[in-house]
Amino acid sequence: MRRLSYLRSLVIGAVVAACGAGLLTALPSATAVEADTGPRDESLDFRFPAADLMRVPDTNTYIAVGASIPGKKLPYTKVEFADGSFQRRGAIDGDAWDGVTFPTGYWARRDSPLWTPSMFAHQEDGRVVYYVFYSAALPGPEPDGQAKHCIGYATSLRATGGFVANADPLFCPGHGWAIDADVSRGQGEVWLTLRNGAWTQNRITALGAAKLEFDRARHVRRLSEDDAKKLIDNANLEWTHHNSPAEDVLTIENPNAVRIDGEWFLFYSGNNWYANRYSTGVAYCGTALTGNRCTPMYEQRAYFSYEPDPEGEPRFRPGLPDKYRKKNLPGNKRGPGAFTAFPAPDGSWWASWNYITDASLLPQEDPSPERRSRIARLTKTGSGATADFTVTW
Repeated sequence: MRRLSYLRSLVIGAVVAACGAGLLTALPSATAVEADTGPRDESLDFRFPAADLMRVPDTNTYIAVGASIPGKKLPYTKVEFADGSFQRRGAIDGDAWDGVTFPTGYWARRDSPLWTPSMFAHQEDGRVVYYVFYSAALPGPEPDGQAKHCIGYATSLRATGGFVANADPLFCPGHGWAIDADVSRGQGEVWLTLRNGAWTQNRITALGAAKLEFDRARHVRRLSEDDAKKLIDNANLEWTHHNSPAEDVLTIENPNAVRIDGEWFLFYSGNNWYANRYSTGVAYCGTALTGNRCTPMYEQRAYFSYEPDPEGEPRFRPGLPDKYRKKNLPGNKRGPGAFTAFPAPDGSWWASWNYITDASLLPQEDPSPERRSRIARLTKTGSGATADFTVTW
């Protein structure tokens, strides 16, 4: 079952860097260096995969956190928003997991890498509490990448350290894994989206959401299996099946639900993380996130995908065929996934996503390709299931 390998690659594999240009103008910095700012350049992207950006309340500072990389469990980079753009920084400022406190009876392996973290700032009793939600491995004899994973969280009064892990997992189904936690606000509530392995049947996977209840200081009520509501599965999403090996589950993962102009949209990843064909889908969920199922947009094709280069080097030639793709992202990097939309202080929308670096080889030559994360401007035109999303520099 190679589904685990996407997130495992985020922990074993790559350290990261690079980002695009145009709308993302570099701001002056004492550590800044001259670099190509074109969208093919990778030197100023986040040096970790699965970047999730959270605004420090009442400031123009954002904290980007990512999945574990060698030497750092919860790498982070601070970026500023100024003059309509986000600062571009390739440096890692530190490890927010340093000095974490584990309570007695902690539910996961203390040395487990953290997968696809999501940071969330919550006002409690006149102060800001920072929550980081993550996937980690359960104790047992299996190697980290093969052990069952569930979703937990930790809290701190600082965004960049001092975290205390919660003793119990937040969501851990009796059957299958729970991974890819993401948190967003909408409808006056706080929502968790996730991939719930209990819903996997006949290789088909599904994504869902649950409302979070902050029931006391620095604590979230544990979710039952009934709390999670299915939003979408990939039974009819052929692009997520294309060329997937027979031993693999047919993968959708990394859900990110956002409410824009009073409507919910779901961004998600599909196909095999290690391949050029790994792509991003978008679904329309209506005015209520869990009131009904989400509808895949653009004729059930991948919305953002790599456009293969038939004249390029061998590693750039494979990808999804035209019939499964809508458009690509700035720089046209391979395997774009873990797409996350987030608002800037001026009300504009932005997105972050992973990609396979240009230097990485084909899967058969490199079982753990390097993934980096970048940000760019996200624009929506129209509304409902026919809305159009564009990402620009």
